[in-house]
Amino acid sequence: MLSLRSMLIGASFVALAGVATPAVNADIIQTFDVVNANVGDGTNLADATIAFDVSAASNTVQVTITNASVMHAANELLRSVSFDVQTSGGSAPSAPSGLALSDGQSVTVASGGAATTTPLAGLSALGANAWTISPSPSGPGDTSTFLLSSSGPKYLVIGPSPYVDANSSIAGNPAHSVFLGNSPVFTFHLQNLAAADSINNVVVGFGTGSDVVSASLLTSSSVPEASTLALLAVGSSLLLVGRRRPRPA
Repeated sequence: MLSLRSMLIGASFVALAGVATPAVNADIIQTFDVVNANVGDGTNLADATIAFDVSAASNTVQVTITNASVMHAANELLRSVSFDVQTSGGSAPSAPSGLALSDGQSVTVASGGAATTTPLAGLSALGANAWTISPSPSGPGDTSTFLLSSSGPKYLVIGPSPYVDANSSIAGNPAHSVFLGNSPVFTFHLQNLAAADSINNVVVGFGTGSDVVSASLLTSSSVPEASTLALLAVGSSLLLVGRRRPRPA
């Protein structure tokens, strides 16, 4: 009969072997940025950071949008993010569904620049000014293109406070107010995600018109998912338990 020590060591090697298996055990995390982009009439500068967390294990994509523009005119409001999912083989990612919103704030800017912020309880709080995720015209055969966008004109993503310099398109303007602030996080499902799928060709839309700006890749990394980290911890613990203890003299 196998000893308890042998069973534990065997189990630990099975667990660790499972960790070594490639594919669905890592998130691809990528960050893109827009710096001093000319928008509107060319006198307005827009800045933004868009972070993607792609998880093949759960078939989800998480997009965190940060509008860093500080000039506070309608041209700097962020209205959309278009992106490609670069496939690593197999079926192309498709059928976006289950869009959810977290970590966002409702921001109202009164005449004079005073701001009122309220936490948002999901997408339903946006009413008719909803954000949506949809397929967009496809690029090359090994990519799938998607558009995350607001129907507007309210709940576009605004830059950080203070808003004392906000012009009349922002301050006290009921046509555009309320805004979306505090780096909202959008999460949705995609079918057929693979572990090595990544994001590219990120294009950010600003203002209530047609301004679009290509974003540059800032960082990219592959990070173990929580389930993989837990498995590593279990394997390590079993190895420690299975170590031979010194016999008493």
